[in-house]
Parts: sequence; C-alpha cells; structure tokens
Amino acid sequence: ARDSARDEAGRSHPAPRYRAGLLHDIGKLGVSNSILDKPGRLTDSERTSVERHPFFTWEILSRVPAFRDFAWSAALHHERLDGSGYPWHLSGNRLDMTARILCVADVYEALTADRPYRASLPWAESSRILAEGRGTAFDPMVLDALASCRMAVPDMTELVPLAAA
Repeated sequence: ARDSARDEAGRSHPAPRYRAGLLHDIGKLGVSNSILDKPGRLTDSERTSVERHPFFTWEILSRVPAFRDFAWSAALHHERLDGSGYPWHLSGNRLDMTARILCVADVYEALTADRPYRASLPWAESSRILAEGRGTAFDPMVLDALASCRMAVPDMTELVPLAAA
C-alpha cells in the first residue's frame, strides 16, 4: 500500500513522496509540445528549453500551499549525485531521498517507455544503463530497491498505469 499522511483533521492524503512523483514533470507545461514530441535530435536551444522544466516545476508547485512540502524534491528529479544533472547542478547530501528516488524512477521510465525518437528499451538494457551511473549519478540504494521491485514483479507490464482506461 502507498504511504499516506494525515492532516490536522485526520484525513488521509497521499504521502509527499508519492505526490512529488506524480507532479515532478508539471514544469513541462512551460515547454512547447513541438519540442517535447520532436522525433529527432534536439537543437541546443531546444535542449535548453527542456532543461528549464525542473525550474518551472519548482515555480508551479511552490506556489500551491498543499504542494510546498515536496516542491523542491520534485524539481530536483534531473539532478545527479555527482552534480552532473540540471538545472542547479546539486550533488550528494544536497539531494534528499525523494529527489534520489525520482531521479532513478524518471530515468527508468524514460528508458522503458516508447519515445518519439526511439522505441522502449528492454529491462536488461535499461538496467545496464542505470548500473553505469551507480554511485556517481544514481544512489546505489535506490538502484537496489528498483532491482528488488523488478524481481518481485518480473513482468512489469503487469503494472497498470494510473491513467489506464
């Protein structure tokens, strides 16, 4: 079961980490669909536009009182342990666990989903790519947790997306 938090009235709400996962890419609202859906290689200008979306995520989520507690973590989903991420180039202990989880989850989803510019990659290939960043870009504990989940549900296609009809 998903973690939940309770407000002052005792009502249950999804935990901030879960909410951050759902809303981490909301900043893509500030990026043109023609760029997001482009089937070919991005120009430098287009890449710069895409790389601003975490900043937009922060701008949007931090203005909503109910989202402020996870806005920063959600915005950090493209940062890397070694500081090679974007847009703030934060590293190490400046990345909380939610940001570290979102970083791995976002890359995993990007690798295993069909994109306008390439087909999805199988688990073996995506896990090899993630393993290359173990301890540098990606938190080893988070990678181990992903592998553990993968072993528990060998056919990840069994998982139904939230938006499924």
